[in-house]
Amino acid sequence: MSEIEFERLKRELKTLLAGYKKLTPEMIKKLESMGFVFVRKRTHYIFDFPVQGKNIRFEIAGTPGDCRSGIKKACVISRTIKKEAGL
Repeated sequence: MSEIEFERLKRELKTLLAGYKKLTPEMIKKLESMGFVFVRKRTHYIFDFPVQGKNIRFEIAGTPGDCRSGIKKACVISRTIKKEAGL
């Protein structure tokens, strides 16, 4: 993953998850188009993201606690991907 691809992914994540009230099927499809792989749903949605031959697992709440939790989750996901990709 290049630095440009990473920055695009980071922007799309922030836009998608900013202020969400519920994770909708459209949002799941958008995440899948960004490269995330849906694993399962219970109280949280579990996604894998492949980085350099290994999968990084993330969980996203189906209904977040507050309006900032989506932005916080996007930051955590992007920081983890950046660290694992060595950028």
